[in-house]
Amino acid sequence: MSAAPGNAADIASKLPPGPTHSDGLLDNAALAEGIDKRLDDIEMIGEEEAAGMHPATASAVTPGMRYLHCSRTIHDLITDRNRAVGIFLAVASLLWTASSTLLNAKTDAALMIPLATIQRWCLPATFLTLTILAGFVGFLLIRTRVGLIYEVAKMNVLLGLPVGRVTRINPLGIFFIMHLLISVAGGASAGLFTLHLTYRPDEPNGGAVAIALLVGLAIAVLLVATYIVMVKQTTADHKLQGATQR
Repeated sequence: MSAAPGNAADIASKLPPGPTHSDGLLDNAALAEGIDKRLDDIEMIGEEEAAGMHPATASAVTPGMRYLHCSRTIHDLITDRNRAVGIFLAVASLLWTASSTLLNAKTDAALMIPLATIQRWCLPATFLTLTILAGFVGFLLIRTRVGLIYEVAKMNVLLGLPVGRVTRINPLGIFFIMHLLISVAGGASAGLFTLHLTYRPDEPNGGAVAIALLVGLAIAVLLVATYIVMVKQTTADHKLQGATQR
């Protein structure tokens, strides 16, 4: 089937002019040489890409902008730390207030659960909730501490300072003191919860007190040890070096 006259004219107009009798063999040789050069360039580009050789391009993000970004991230992490500790203290205050209100409550209403039973279990429920919350807040503090160390390491690289100068565990640092506060509160809550479960009013309770002290001490030591081990392992020197070189 033959093409329409209009379409044939359009196609012909887009084709390059063919060689004339006066062009000779020089133009044909130049055309072949240009095609070969173009193919060689394409092949070279493919070899460079396969070898991982990419031309260096100027980044639009300056070191000053990176420094400001790290500074803003550090500010956010410190805010998260203060918010986590504040949430724990607020929940503890609220639970203690609710427990005190229940212990002093008196009612003649027909409750599905007797008020005496609610009053009996309100304090153990409060201590158990605070123990679990202390664990969550402790992990949040670990996460914020690790993030802060990485951001400070990036700032040191931008300032030309060694990465290893970042202090991971400082017993007098505000991070460690806050985590120690949460750990002691969680251990005390766990100990009081254990004491409420093991206490017998009509029997000697020296063993119950000893068990409660051991449980509370174990929980507090576990939370502190988790903080130290996870911070040291997660922020090892080789991991900081790898993160700052990206």
